Amino acid sequence: MALAACQPKPIPIPPNLVVSAKEPRVRPAAPIALPKAAPRIVHIWMSTLTIEAGIWLNGTIVTSTNVASVEVRTAAFSINASHVGPGIFRFHTHVLELPPLSRRHTLELSIIARNTAGTELVEHAPLAIR
Repeated sequence: MALAACQPKPIPIPPNLVVSAKEPRVRPAAPIALPKAAPRIVHIWMSTLTIEAGIWLNGTIVTSTNVASVEVRTAAFSINASHVGPGIFRFHTHVLELPPLSRRHTLELSIIARNTAGTELVEHAPLAIR
């Protein structure tokens, strides 16, 4: 019983996250928002939530239109997604190497959307490192 208390709490996958090898053809539209309104993340697609050296990691994040930047971050790396349209952000990165101490662990992946005023919204997901 004492050992169970030492186990880290699993990180749930948010309901707006889709994980699939190919990006879904249909995704929600970016909701229109005033510049100072709170940012929203309405849809996240990622090619995988398990990475290892040598793979390609892809993703698309749909946010409210007032979001100025999206960062995809763990303790091992950070990716600044490209702003490709109102409320649409994408990343495509080749995972060349991973820190040895992060391998065979599950890290917390943070998807951070920021508006121009600096207000941020963070979604969390588990990311397994092999």
